[in-house]
Amino acid sequence: AFSDAMTRLAKFITVDHNKMGKFSSGGQSIATLIRNKIQNEFDEEDVEQLRRVLPGCAELLGTRRHSLRCLPSKADAAPLVRSGSGSKLGDVKRRMSLTLAGKESIAQMHYAVRRFLKIVCSQLKGVVLFIDDLQWSDTATLDLLKSIVLDGEIPS
Repeated sequence: AFSDAMTRLAKFITVDHNKMGKFSSGGQSIATLIRNKIQNEFDEEDVEQLRRVLPGCAELLGTRRHSLRCLPSKADAAPLVRSGSGSKLGDVKRRMSLTLAGKESIAQMHYAVRRFLKIVCSQLKGVVLFIDDLQWSDTATLDLLKSIVLDGEIPS
């Protein structure tokens, strides 16, 4: 439901808003202003995360930038995978680490969505997200919505 609402918002900004001839005082479309601000303020990892979570916003998020970071090869990563001792304590530590990493990843995703909304809301006079059938939402979506509602920095 939230992803659908965000897709409709992105369509309104990228398509409908331009058809109405709504531009900023600088003559750029609102979509271009938002896209430029996102490209300047977000790192590529956050943009990729938003593309996965909000696929309907891809046009608004802009094209991928090429990163100078190199990913480790499988050969480099193999010793890291094999370095576990196999003990029960080691297994528990790895599970706890994955759980913490998962929670950190969720918090990072919530933060990226809130920053995205701050940028969108700062360029529009008012944004109303209508989310139907909220009672059918999963816990993760409700947690995200709670995070958005409690963020006092999102205008409107």
